[in-house]
Amino acid sequence: MSFSFLLPDIGEGLEEAEVVEWFVAVGQEVVRDQPLVEVLTDKASSELPSPVAGTILRLGAAEGERLRVGALLVEIDDGSGDGLTGDAPAAAAATATAGATAAPATRPKASPTARPKAAPATRRLALDLGVDLSTVAGTGPGGRITADDVRGAGTASQPAPAASAPGPSTTPAAAPLPAGGPLDLGQAPPGRHQLRGIRGVVARNMAQAWSEIPHIHSMDEIDVSLLVDFRARIRAMDRPGADAVTVLAVAAVAATRALLRHPVVNAHVEGHPGDAMVVPDGVNLGIATATERGLVVPVVHDAHRLDLFAMAQRIAEVTGRARSGQATAADLSGATFTITNYGSLGGRFATPIIPPGQGAILGLGAVAERPVAVDGTVVARPTLPVVLGADHRIIDGDLAEAFRRAVVDDLSEPLNLLVGG
Repeated sequence: MSFSFLLPDIGEGLEEAEVVEWFVAVGQEVVRDQPLVEVLTDKASSELPSPVAGTILRLGAAEGERLRVGALLVEIDDGSGDGLTGDAPAAAAATATAGATAAPATRPKASPTARPKAAPATRRLALDLGVDLSTVAGTGPGGRITADDVRGAGTASQPAPAASAPGPSTTPAAAPLPAGGPLDLGQAPPGRHQLRGIRGVVARNMAQAWSEIPHIHSMDEIDVSLLVDFRARIRAMDRPGADAVTVLAVAAVAATRALLRHPVVNAHVEGHPGDAMVVPDGVNLGIATATERGLVVPVVHDAHRLDLFAMAQRIAEVTGRARSGQATAADLSGATFTITNYGSLGGRFATPIIPPGQGAILGLGAVAERPVAVDGTVVARPTLPVVLGADHRIIDGDLAEAFRRAVVDDLSEPLNLLVGG
């Protein structure tokens, strides 16, 4: 008398997923397509809808536990009377997969208890501020509630100060803390905390990368006076994508050109400690992106087919979906080379870690005026710190320098990006 819903393969042939948050409890009645649970793979998080209507009999794992594909996710009394147990039909898995990858705006809202769409970090913020998410109008894609929506609701719900007679205050007013600023980072109470969710994925990936890949790093700092002027002129143009052109977009095109010129930098080592080198037939750029949930790397696929304006638009699209929690497994899969723009956070130099399955990573620092020698005179010029991290198993110093020089040449004279070659 029950339906066993098994964890489906929600894309990219992944073998397991972490249960991030249950939306239902044992004994609760659900309708078909009602969101049951949020799961996280090494690629993306997904909300899995119920393939049947009925009553929840059993949850297959606690929040924070990892399940193999095909393991019991949830058991539902669907009242069918056919005694369906064990392996769920393929149709049920297909339904769950489709629901996990569909845009939230198209998910049926048949259940009166359907939860507001919000990332777990946003839900925690709402709990901390005492905000009821069901009363918040989401401004994110598909009506998803963002952290700013919660903060705005929290501010609006604060009671007005009681009226009092005029006179000197005996308690100084505390200055409000900046919302979303640095003071929000690195907060955790004392004690032991499991590394779960995005943080757990990052921890596993970085440990694998650092233990398997022998890193070498090459650094430079270049005068980007022409790049600053170029970007300002481009963004003033009246054409699609012009307003999205950033230093990151310019660097992405420059890196793509350099990868086509030096394809081994676009390759990766297969096997451990290293049995073969795989050189892909195209360039898929990973763009490291800081989000409320942690670091994710959405991918600009087929970057070698994009001009500067298309590249700028695609970067804005994939990073936007990542920040709003809407990135799919496809959005986060298949990178052959990664760019990390820690300069957006104010950093100058760093030694970024190469993601697993790649052979190199490009790091960009903050553009700022710094002293530069020009014709024997020290002057203030806008400069850009550039760092290349490379896998020394396949990339030696001469190749690393040749690749870095190709990128630097295009950043120093960005007109190259418009004339090709």
